Amino acid sequence: MTELGAILVGMYPGRDNQIDQLLSLLGKPADPSPPCIFIYGPSATGKTSLTQTLFQHYDITGKHHAYINSIECFNSRLLFERTLNAWMGHQPSAENRFGNYVKCDNLVDFINYIRELLPHGEKHFMVVDQAERLRDRGAMLLTSLMRLSELTGRDVSVVLISNVIWDKFRPRHGGASDPVSVFFPYYEKNQILDILVKDCPPEEPQSFFLTFVDAIYEVFRRNCVDLNELRHLVAMLYPKFVQPVFEKQATRAEFPRLFKLCQPYFTAASDRLYLREISTSEWQKNSTVASVKNNPEDVAMSIYQMADSDNGLDLPHYTKFLLISAYLASYNPARLDVQYFAKGKDPKKSRKKKAVTNGENALGGHNRQQLMGPKLFAIERMLAIFYSIVAEPVKSAVDVQIQIASLVTLRLLTKTSAGDRLDGIRCKCNVSLDTIRTISRSVRFEIDRYLYDFA
Repeated sequence: MTELGAILVGMYPGRDNQIDQLLSLLGKPADPSPPCIFIYGPSATGKTSLTQTLFQHYDITGKHHAYINSIECFNSRLLFERTLNAWMGHQPSAENRFGNYVKCDNLVDFINYIRELLPHGEKHFMVVDQAERLRDRGAMLLTSLMRLSELTGRDVSVVLISNVIWDKFRPRHGGASDPVSVFFPYYEKNQILDILVKDCPPEEPQSFFLTFVDAIYEVFRRNCVDLNELRHLVAMLYPKFVQPVFEKQATRAEFPRLFKLCQPYFTAASDRLYLREISTSEWQKNSTVASVKNNPEDVAMSIYQMADSDNGLDLPHYTKFLLISAYLASYNPARLDVQYFAKGKDPKKSRKKKAVTNGENALGGHNRQQLMGPKLFAIERMLAIFYSIVAEPVKSAVDVQIQIASLVTLRLLTKTSAGDRLDGIRCKCNVSLDTIRTISRSVRFEIDRYLYDFA
């Protein structure tokens, strides 16, 4: 292994094979490189960080590689101009009025500038992160970048970094051969521990910190495989884990006792911190008030109250639409479902004006549905409304029945039919009008347009 490879292996544990493969593809400065290299794998597997560090050491001058993020360069012009700026060593500043090295509006100009500005015999790399976004920039852009060396006659290699596999990335019209692929798999447990132990505070024993990291991994590994999330959880929970040591409640050798004292924080972190119901700053502020000297239930309660400042319900996206559907089924007459929820119809245009009788005023009077309370509805009717109001097709991975059971468990829905009954299940909605309006605003759904009372 080369000196550069040894440096990278020490910085990125568990990525020995990928480092060797990339170094062999890049070769020496005088060696030719593949026209296109495709680096892919799940998120938080070190693709971007390793690639950036590799090129910073491989190209010390920084004039033979250009790192481009497709999210920042949201059109082709920014993509081309930033690439040429990097290759020419040009930095927009006040002295040059923040101008680019050249103006490059299209792909033809980009190819001509490469022929004009880059000399023969020098190797240059164009690294494009979040490369899956190039698929939306025109039919020929991705294909042309993959053949950039052929089109320009220069030794130019394009490195694409993406979370998407090549089968979903390949241009439909063809026009270019498949690139050389480098796959970054998920880290294994020992590799994750090797990475997390690098975050050990200087004043803490590394063996004690490693034991804590191992416990965190075992607690959260079923729900969290993202390395960045695990690092965040370790950083937030370790101060609470060692707090009993400084409060003379336990010693570092009494790990089971420390784990038991920190158990409320583990539970709260899985329910609140990991799901981002509270921010990192809120967690740090509120968790410092709590102490293991208090009752563990009080400690847990103080943490659970962190996210109670808002009146809305933090539910998954499709669960919110299910709750909206349940509310509409409870407060709308069943005979008007076709009129309100038929596809292709605007409920305001298709709805006839209700006649005002002696027993009700313009808002419905004593017969108003909101005053009469929620009505029972069948689950089949709620699902029909749900599939009608959801704009995009529901993903196959979404288990609607489990989400309905979660709403019943949270008592947002009340099940009124017998527990052993499998068909014809009937429920009613237990959510107020203000709450359902808040939930509707969070998913940009105008519920008042579909409520019978506000026609």
